[in-house]
Amino acid sequence: MKEMIKYFLIGLAIMIAFTYLIGLFDDAFNKTGVWYKDIIGSVKYYVLWVLPYWWLIILAGAIVIGLLSYGIKIGITKLKS
Repeated sequence: MKEMIKYFLIGLAIMIAFTYLIGLFDDAFNKTGVWYKDIIGSVKYYVLWVLPYWWLIILAGAIVIGLLSYGIKIGITKLKS
């Protein structure tokens, strides 16, 4: 069970990073040109706009990635033994 949680958290991190990058390329995100304002603005945009609409997709993607990773690990260990 601990390993499944580890793979779920890895999948969650992957999905958060993926949706954050997609949010950066969204037309609604406005860049100011000042690097520290852009970083603060991108985090604010992600928390206030991306997360409320994409949380279910992030959660489902994390579950799928976690289960696939865990299943592949179990399959590899069964093939080795």
